[in-house]
Amino acid sequence: MAVATEAGSIKTKRYFYLAFATVTLLILGLIYAWSIFATPLGKDFPDYRSLLGQVFQVSMFAFCVSALFGAQIIKKVSYKAAIILAAVLLGAGFALTALGAGMGVWSLFVFYGILAASGCGIAYNAIISLVNAWFPDRIGFCSGVQMMGFGLASLIFGSLANAMFAIIPWQTVFIIIAIVGVILMVLLAFYVKPAPANINELLCESGSKNLNTSNKVSPTQSQNILSTKVFWIYCVWATIVIACGLTLIGSAKQGAESLGIDANFAALLVGLVSTMNGVGRLINGTIFDRFGLIPVMFIQAAIITLTMLGLAFSFTQSIPALYIVAAILVAFPYGSVPVMASAFSRQRFGASGFAKNLGIANLNIASGAVVNIAIGFIIGPIGDKVGDNTVYFILAILAAVAFASVFVFSKTYKADLAKIKQELS
Repeated sequence: MAVATEAGSIKTKRYFYLAFATVTLLILGLIYAWSIFATPLGKDFPDYRSLLGQVFQVSMFAFCVSALFGAQIIKKVSYKAAIILAAVLLGAGFALTALGAGMGVWSLFVFYGILAASGCGIAYNAIISLVNAWFPDRIGFCSGVQMMGFGLASLIFGSLANAMFAIIPWQTVFIIIAIVGVILMVLLAFYVKPAPANINELLCESGSKNLNTSNKVSPTQSQNILSTKVFWIYCVWATIVIACGLTLIGSAKQGAESLGIDANFAALLVGLVSTMNGVGRLINGTIFDRFGLIPVMFIQAAIITLTMLGLAFSFTQSIPALYIVAAILVAFPYGSVPVMASAFSRQRFGASGFAKNLGIANLNIASGAVVNIAIGFIIGPIGDKVGDNTVYFILAILAAVAFASVFVFSKTYKADLAKIKQELS
C-alpha cells in the first residue's frame, strides 16, 4: 500500500513539475522574440540596423554553447546551481542591454547575444533534463510540452512586449523581463527536485506501461555521442532545418514589411510563427511517441524544402499572402528539431549523461546559426527583396539535402536500435 501511495504521489507531482517548467520556459523563449525587440532598438539606434540580424544569430550560437557548460555544472554540482547561474546571466543580460545599449552595437552582441542567451541556454538544458527524467514513459510528450512553452513565448509575452513598447520605453520592458525571469527561475531551482533513481519502478506501480525497469546497460547505447556515425548524419538534417528556421524567425517582421504588409500585422505574424513553433513541438513530440523519430524527420524535411521555395517565390513574385503562409509553416519543422534532439538523445544514448548529450545535440542550433551568418556575410543582410529571394533559394537547395540525408540516417539508426534491443534482451 505504501509503495502504491508513493507511486501515485509521484505521478501527480511530475505533472506539477512539468507545468512549472513550461511556464518558466515561456520567459526563456523570449530569446526568439528578437525581431520584435529589434524594432525599437533600430529606431533609437539607426546605425545598428544592419547588424541587428546578426545579434540574433550570435545569441543562438551562445544559447547552444552555454548548454554544454550548464551540463558540466549539473554533473559536477547540481541542477539547482545551474539554474541559479542561468538566472543571474539572464537577468544581467536583459538589464545591461537596457542600460548600456547606447554604448555601441557591440553592447547588444555582448549583453543580449552572449549574456542573456547564455542564461537561456543553461536554463533550457537544465530544466528540460531535470523534468524529462520524470517522464521515461512519455519522452516525446514531455519534451513537446516544455518546448511548446518555449516556442509560444513570442506570441504570449513577445506580443505583450510589443504592445508595451507603445506605452513605456523598451528599456523598462527589458528590466521587467529580467526581474520576472530571475524570480521564476530561482523558484523553480528550489521547488523542482530530481527524479528518484527508481522512477521506472514507481511509475510501473502506478499503471504506466512500456517501461524498461532493467538495470542492464547496452554497450551500444552508452557510446560517446560524438563517436557515432548516426549522430553526425542527424546533424546534417538538424543543422539545415535550424538554419532555414532561424533565417525566417530572425527577420519575419522585417521581411513582411518589405513586401508591403502592415507593420501591426507583421508584428502579429511573429506571434503566429511562434504559435506554430510551439504547437508544432507538442505535435512532433506526440508523433515521435507514436511512430518514432524517422517519420518526423522525413515529414519536416519535406515541409522545410517547400516553405523555403515558397518564401523565395513570395519575394520574386511579390506575393505577401504566400510569404505569410510559408512563414507560419516554417515554424513547424523548425520546432521539431529541439524536441527530436531530446528524444533522439534519450532513445539512442540512454538516460545516463542525458544533459550532456542533449547539449551536444542542441549544438545544431549553433551550427545552423553559423550557416546563416556565413550566408549573411556572402549575400548581405536580410531585409530587401532581392537579398531575401537569393537567401531563400539557397536554403531551399540545402533543405533538399536535408531530405536526402534522412534516407541515410534511417538505415543507420534502425541498425543501432536493433543492436541495442538485442544487447538488452
